[in-house]
Amino acid sequence: MYPPVQKNRLFCAPAVLAMFVFANPAMAEETEEKSLDLPTVEVTSTTSDGLGYIELEKEPVVGKLNVPIMDQPFSMSIIDDDFIKDTGAKNIQDALQYTSGVYSGAFGADTRIDSAKVRGISPGLYLDGLRQLYGSYNSVRTNVYALESIEVLKGPSSMLYGQGDLGGVINSVSKLPKAEQQGEIWGQYGSHNRKQIAFDVTGPATDDGKLLYRVVGLQRDADTQVDHVEDDGYMIAPSITWKPTEDTTFSFLLNRQETRGQVSAQFLPQTGTLDRGPFGYVGSETFVGEPDWDRYDREKTELTFFFDHKFNDSWSFSTTARYTESSTKTREHWAQVGGVVSPEGNIARSIHTADRQTRIFNLDTRLSGVFDLGITRHNLVIGWDRQDALWEEENYISNSTGGGIINLYDPQYGNLNTAALANPVDRDDNEIQQVGLYLADHIEIGKVVLSAGLRRDFAKNRKLAVTGPNTTSDEQETTGRIGLMYRFDNGLSPYISYAEAFSMNLGTDGTSAANTLKPTTGEQEEIGIKYLSPDKTLAVTMAYFDITETNRIVQGQTPGGVEQVGAVIDGWELQINKRWQNFETQFAYTDLNAKNDNTGDRLSALAEKTGSWWNKLYLGNHWRVGAGIRYIGDVVGGGAAPEIPSETLYDAMIGYAVGDWDFTVDAKNLTDEEFISWCRGEGFDCGYGERRSVAANVRYSF
Repeated sequence: MYPPVQKNRLFCAPAVLAMFVFANPAMAEETEEKSLDLPTVEVTSTTSDGLGYIELEKEPVVGKLNVPIMDQPFSMSIIDDDFIKDTGAKNIQDALQYTSGVYSGAFGADTRIDSAKVRGISPGLYLDGLRQLYGSYNSVRTNVYALESIEVLKGPSSMLYGQGDLGGVINSVSKLPKAEQQGEIWGQYGSHNRKQIAFDVTGPATDDGKLLYRVVGLQRDADTQVDHVEDDGYMIAPSITWKPTEDTTFSFLLNRQETRGQVSAQFLPQTGTLDRGPFGYVGSETFVGEPDWDRYDREKTELTFFFDHKFNDSWSFSTTARYTESSTKTREHWAQVGGVVSPEGNIARSIHTADRQTRIFNLDTRLSGVFDLGITRHNLVIGWDRQDALWEEENYISNSTGGGIINLYDPQYGNLNTAALANPVDRDDNEIQQVGLYLADHIEIGKVVLSAGLRRDFAKNRKLAVTGPNTTSDEQETTGRIGLMYRFDNGLSPYISYAEAFSMNLGTDGTSAANTLKPTTGEQEEIGIKYLSPDKTLAVTMAYFDITETNRIVQGQTPGGVEQVGAVIDGWELQINKRWQNFETQFAYTDLNAKNDNTGDRLSALAEKTGSWWNKLYLGNHWRVGAGIRYIGDVVGGGAAPEIPSETLYDAMIGYAVGDWDFTVDAKNLTDEEFISWCRGEGFDCGYGERRSVAANVRYSF
């Protein structure tokens, strides 16, 4: 295997980028003469908009205010479908790897979740403006092919999203019907025998165009970099839109997903992964379970309703509601956390089973208005939202040594200890209910922008005991945010903002006591600048932020377990986008100082320094190439140890388009670095990052 070595190979990226951004005057003049005054556009899935990767003029759904990012005194990013395709992102986690302020993939190659930290904090995961993920090990990660775009609201978001976390919100935007008939068929074959076929068809269902439809579907048969771990599944997402009048729209979206396979995280010991073991390093392909027994099967059904009505040119009313049912069946072994590796390479195995179900109802309804009042221009939203979420857990077993013994260097299977499965138990259920009222006003006074809002939440967290009385905690919280911006004529807009967060946490701490989790709260101060050049070919965003968080959820002492601590984080982030006629580049860098407020130790499972640089070049009328570099700074485990070295990874893409056909080959971790991405703590378990992944794609558009 390999000895992990710290690498620092990104230092030249800003200098090289500067060579492109500040190209010779002749080239700059030529670009300016040919550039167009591009309008504000909506993010779409299958057609490239005129802004390319430059996002500042796009209006995010996540903001609820229908105001371009450029004019908001808060930090936001949009990753659209074109960027997702260009970078070969297989999931939401991959799609976020080039976004400033985001540390994506903290737990490496993972079939369980889309792991991301925004400004050092786990964000709320949302779909179409409604919270989607509650708890852990109880749902299916959203398939990225079902999405138009992914939006990141950085920093506290409770004012508009009462369930929003301090780090912000990652909001996925679903594909919905379009008025123009169009479609595509996509086939993919890649590393680890990954086979995938998908389709996306949309258009009018009636001649008058009042009824629209869309059907998005995908089927996948895939192995992973871990032996005996599969990642098979399907997704089907039909939707219809009815427009009875020009001012009224109803949309219904059904999303059904199933995934069959195993947990890729094997929780291997530090000895043999980060540190050399008795026979060297244990490979990233090592599976410590039982191939015919270990399972992690999950499914979900979501029904989402959208209603929009425009009263006049100034006022409109919108409602989004969703009901979700999800369930998982977990049958899992892992190397005993904290277990000792013998001189022969043996270690005890833990064994775990659980069946989990979640039922969720979310609703958000709001009245929006745009109007003038004296010298001020107002973009006002008044809203009410509700969430009801129930977590159920049964057939639970967790035995730290009940899985027998396995050799890490030469695993032999067929030794399932059925005696350890004799007495499964039902666990206490957990339910949260929350109602929030919010008011926000985006005010423009000439070149000055003042954006402010206030929110009041009423929440209950109930522990529904298997035996004995139920327990209920009532929470009430008022949160707000305010931001001030000045927009200079040259495209530079400095701003300052303050925001607060309040988030209910569903589920338990994963211990034998199954304690319910306290709400996570906090506040952030931010100062930054945004710049969009007059010809709209150069965009720069930079921000400094200072965050205080209480009851932060962190990884516990066992897989699936969590703890709650305080945290203080400050840092800065930078993103630069530049576009020429046939070349586009995006550079991002983040530098954090993140500490556990209780102990003063550095926060675990978080790279404080990350950088990325992605480029795309069109060659003639048919060819295009892309190349990227990602720097991941060093990471520490719990208690600030052990230290995991930094890593630099390279990605690439080559594409050829002719007529209605498009062919691409994309690669992530091009040099196939085998590296450790996290460790729980000194002497505990660690996990591998994602190895090289190459995929060949063919798309036919019609």
